[in-house]
Amino acid sequence: MNLIDLLSQPWAITRAAMMQVHDIVDRHARGEAIDIDALEARLGRPLRNTRAVTLRGDTAIVPVTGPIMRYANLLTEISGATSLQLLARDFAAAQDDPAVARVVLVLDTPGGQASGIAEFAQQVRIAKKPTIAYVDNAACSAGYWIAAAADRLVMAKSAVVGSIGTVLSVDRSRDDGPVEIVSSQSPHKRPDVTTDAGRAQLQTLVDQLAQVFVDDVAAYRGVDAADVLEKFGGGAVKIASDAVAVGMADEIGTLETLLASFDGRRTGGLMTTDTTALTLDTLRANHPQIYQAALAEGARAELARVLEVQAQLVPGHEALVAECVSDGKTTGPQTAVRILAAEKAQRAAMLEKIRGKAAPPVPHATASQQESDDVDETPSGSRQRLHAKAKAHQAAHPGCSYFDAIAAVAA
Repeated sequence: MNLIDLLSQPWAITRAAMMQVHDIVDRHARGEAIDIDALEARLGRPLRNTRAVTLRGDTAIVPVTGPIMRYANLLTEISGATSLQLLARDFAAAQDDPAVARVVLVLDTPGGQASGIAEFAQQVRIAKKPTIAYVDNAACSAGYWIAAAADRLVMAKSAVVGSIGTVLSVDRSRDDGPVEIVSSQSPHKRPDVTTDAGRAQLQTLVDQLAQVFVDDVAAYRGVDAADVLEKFGGGAVKIASDAVAVGMADEIGTLETLLASFDGRRTGGLMTTDTTALTLDTLRANHPQIYQAALAEGARAELARVLEVQAQLVPGHEALVAECVSDGKTTGPQTAVRILAAEKAQRAAMLEKIRGKAAPPVPHATASQQESDDVDETPSGSRQRLHAKAKAHQAAHPGCSYFDAIAAVAA
C-alpha cells in the first residue's frame, strides 16, 4: 500500500494529526523531498521508530506514540508513528517473557487507522498478565480504544482522552487524478462523495465502525453504550480530572508513581497495589516520620484497649483479665462476655459442691387423712373438743363435777 492509498482507509484520529498526515502525503505526491531533520524536530519523535520494549524491574513498558497505522511503511518511518503490526508483536513478546510480571502501555497518540484496532484492543483485554494503560499526553480515538481495554487506565493530570468516533477523509481537490472506470455490476465500488447517495454510503460505513468503537469502550469500561455516547465526550476529548469523574479513566498520577507502586512504595498521590514489600523495616528506613506516627497511634490505641479490658474486672477473675490484656487483641466487651461465662461456671460448681456436703432430709410425721380432715383449728372448734373430753371424763368418773372434769382433761 502506498502513501496515497492510506488516505482511502477509515481513520480514528484527531483532525490536527490527520492534517499532518495529509501534508506529508501531499508533499510526497508532488515529488518534494522531505527534510527528515526538520520533520523530526517539529514532531518531536524519534527518526527511526524501532518499537523497543523497556524493562523496569519486572514491568515491561511498551510505547504507543504518534499516529497508529496498520502496517510498517514509509510514513511510520519518517513521522514517528506506531505500526500496529509491530506493536502487537512487541506486546505479545512482553506477555510471553517470564521476566515480565505486568505490562504498561505508555500512550501519547492522536489515534490512527481504524483497521486492526479492535483486534489489538481485544488482545490487550484478554492478556494473561496485568496490563495498565498510562496516558502521558493524549490517547485519542484509536489510542483511547486501546487504552480502554487495559485493566487500569492512569492519566497524567494534563493528559486528554476521548475523541471517540471514526472519520473517512476524501480529497476532492485533485482534478488531475487518475480516471477510473468501475464495472457496471459494482455500482457501490466507488461511491461519489459529491452525491447524496455516495455520502450516505460512506456515512453508513463510518457510523457502523464508530458503533463497534462505542460498544467496545462500553464493554471495557463496564458501562452502557448509552453512557459512552452521553458522558464520554461525544467525539470531544476530556482532560484527566473530567475523564476520571465520568469513568473514562481510573486515576491520575505520573509514570514514576505508577512504577513505584509495583515495588510496594508510595510516591505522590498514587498508592501501592502490591504491599508484599512494605515492612516495618522499609517503612522505618524510607518513611521515618510515618513510622513514628504509626507507632504513636498504635500505642494510643493499645492503651485505650487495656484500660477498657481492666474496667471489666470482677473479684475472683484477675487472672482472666490479665490474660485478655496480654493477648493484645481482646476488647473490653469481649472480656466482659468471658468473665460472665466464667462467673456462671464458678457458681454452678459451688452449688454442686454444697449439695454434695448437705445431710439427708428428715422425714416428717404425718396425721392420717381422716384426722387431718376432722381437725378444726378455729377457737370454736377447740372449745367443742374440750367440752367433749370433759363430758367423757364425767361419764367415766361418777360424782365428778363438770369443772373438775374440765380441769382434769386440760391438765
